[in-house]
Amino acid sequence: MQTNDDPSGVLPSALPPATDFMLARLAAIVESSEDAIISKDLNGVITSWNQGAQRLFGYTDQEMIGQPVQRLIPEDRFDEEPRILQRIRMGQRIDHYETLRRRKDGSLVHISLTVSPIKDRTGRIVGASKIARDITRLKQAEQQLQESAVELERRIAERTQELLASRERLRALASELTLTEQRERRRLATELHDYLAQLVVASRLRLSQIIPRIADPEVSASVSQVDSMLDQALTYTRSLVAELSPHTLYQFGLAKSLQWLGEQMQQHGLLVSVKIGPTPFTLADDQAVLLFQSVRELLFNIIKHAKTDRATLTVNVDEDQELRICVEDEGVGFDMAAITRSTDTRGKFGLLSIRERMGLLGGECEVSSTIGGGTLAILRLPLSHRPQDEPLGPQPAVAVPSGMPAKDPAKTVKVLLVDDHAMVRQGLRSILDSYADLTVVGEAADGQDAVVMARSLNPDVVVMDVNLPLIDGIEATRLLHRDHRSIAVIGISVRNDPQVKLAMTEAGAVDFLPKESAAVQLYDIILRHCPIKL
Repeated sequence: MQTNDDPSGVLPSALPPATDFMLARLAAIVESSEDAIISKDLNGVITSWNQGAQRLFGYTDQEMIGQPVQRLIPEDRFDEEPRILQRIRMGQRIDHYETLRRRKDGSLVHISLTVSPIKDRTGRIVGASKIARDITRLKQAEQQLQESAVELERRIAERTQELLASRERLRALASELTLTEQRERRRLATELHDYLAQLVVASRLRLSQIIPRIADPEVSASVSQVDSMLDQALTYTRSLVAELSPHTLYQFGLAKSLQWLGEQMQQHGLLVSVKIGPTPFTLADDQAVLLFQSVRELLFNIIKHAKTDRATLTVNVDEDQELRICVEDEGVGFDMAAITRSTDTRGKFGLLSIRERMGLLGGECEVSSTIGGGTLAILRLPLSHRPQDEPLGPQPAVAVPSGMPAKDPAKTVKVLLVDDHAMVRQGLRSILDSYADLTVVGEAADGQDAVVMARSLNPDVVVMDVNLPLIDGIEATRLLHRDHRSIAVIGISVRNDPQVKLAMTEAGAVDFLPKESAAVQLYDIILRHCPIKL
């Protein structure tokens, strides 16, 4: 190694032989080092240059000794050397400073630089010793690692987006399956209600006219037995319709349907206290169906797991127009953490399904429970403002259907029959036509026709079916009560739910009866509210 001074850090001055030996040994170590070891004075001029420096930078010792160290420094890093020399003059050591230096061929090399002060025998700092280690491979490895990390993050982001998209598709599919199930249930319930139940009602109306005319007691008893069987079939059809798709949900909205659901839970041994807040709200059918189904599942969860026979169902709309449905019990409760950790999905699939439904609707499901402290489930759904239905405008007159020969209008009660099933209308008409003091002045097949015909015919009584196309019987009754208070509306329906009777009464109906009871009770109810004109 060529040098103009001693790289040991202390300048020689008449050293003894033992010291000469140690210095020679130190020089050999420096010369054989794989690292570049360079010394320089306080002006930055190179004073020693080992073989490691030649291998690293490409310069020989003859080319570099006596040259300024700036020869190795890229132009954009010239400011580093003054700072390094300043710290050396202050006696400070610089450890593992990572930087760039330029080789003889002009290429840049990453190095880790350690700089130490060189002192003479008096302790005065006269220069600096530099050890430069090539860290190019380390930097390349770091760069590759960073690139791999970036690529990994990109792939994770892509997979995450794919998983989120798949989750949304699965959520939408699950919701659509639920809605499809409910629509199919509703279709089947409608078929049962509109055809089977109406056929049974029409058959019972016919039998009610035939039975009194049968002279043979045995035949009369047999026909009466058939009538009783039809009554049982009608009762079963009603319960089946209610199980398939509660009509109250579509006709009266979610709030009243939840009241009905609370009453139905008594059949399963659960007493539900239902509390409905004062703020009214409206929901799209799909939203109402998903919420109704969710509440139903929560109540059945109480029956299956809570070991209690009481629950509370609360429905409120808060000041932020958010619908809150709370289902609470004081049963045995459960450990939320254990449910989360459990690999058995049977116990938590229902809650997961409810959360997915609420998420699809833009809401959320919160469940809290403690062992021995009961369970509280809260369904939250922001409400959107839905436009109110437009009031019914003037409609063209509808021709009055022909019927039996007209009776003396001065001495009869005029009746308008409204039912969307022709067989039921025919059965009701045949019953009413048998009374001399009643005159059926018209028949309507939907609520809109009923309102128009009532305006033109001015009947004394309107016998109004509840389930009607265009305008249902409840809204038609409300319109008639508003515009023609002198007309008595009597509601009839295949369904015998208390909610239906209450809705018709609130709309303005003077009375309500099941259709199958019409043969026995309708005449008396008409006369009760519209005495015969004498």
